[in-house]
Amino acid sequence: MATEIINNGTSLNIVTDGSPNFIIKSQIRDVNVLRDTIIKIDIGQGALNNVFIDQATVDVPVSKDVNDLRDQIIAMLQGNAAGLATELKQDSEIATIHDLQTQVKDLQGKMGSVDSKLFFEPTIVDENNPNFIYKGFAIPGSKTSDPVWAIEKITSKKGVLSYQWAGGTKNFDKVWDNRTALVYS
Repeated sequence: MATEIINNGTSLNIVTDGSPNFIIKSQIRDVNVLRDTIIKIDIGQGALNNVFIDQATVDVPVSKDVNDLRDQIIAMLQGNAAGLATELKQDSEIATIHDLQTQVKDLQGKMGSVDSKLFFEPTIVDENNPNFIYKGFAIPGSKTSDPVWAIEKITSKKGVLSYQWAGGTKNFDKVWDNRTALVYS
């Protein structure tokens, strides 16, 4: 009978012959050696609900004797084993959340100035070619060399107009200065 004791952060997963048994760490009251190779994990719900582990059958973690295994289980219950929250991890997560909030506010500001009316009036129009008209849409004041443009190409063939967008999308990620070299669909 092979047994593994795995630290899952807030619980211990005791797998015996492939059958898992999860014990919430906060429920564990005591871990002690009963005799020779037997460890008792007292979960405070009476004798019939205690967990008994034979150190001789435990493959993971590797231990030299029953006392060593008991100490390893106690170490899993204490300290900051892998996956548990630490002040450093929390500070890192808070910094990440702060960065995301800043990015969301920035996007909200940009989207506030780019409302649905933006597509009704282009920022710039190129009518130099009699067969094509290019219309550029961007936030007013955008540089023509910045990748912040949505560019529409209107083609006239025998009086039939065709409307296409650079890159096949209305995304604001094109450079107006490159409009004649872009692929439209």
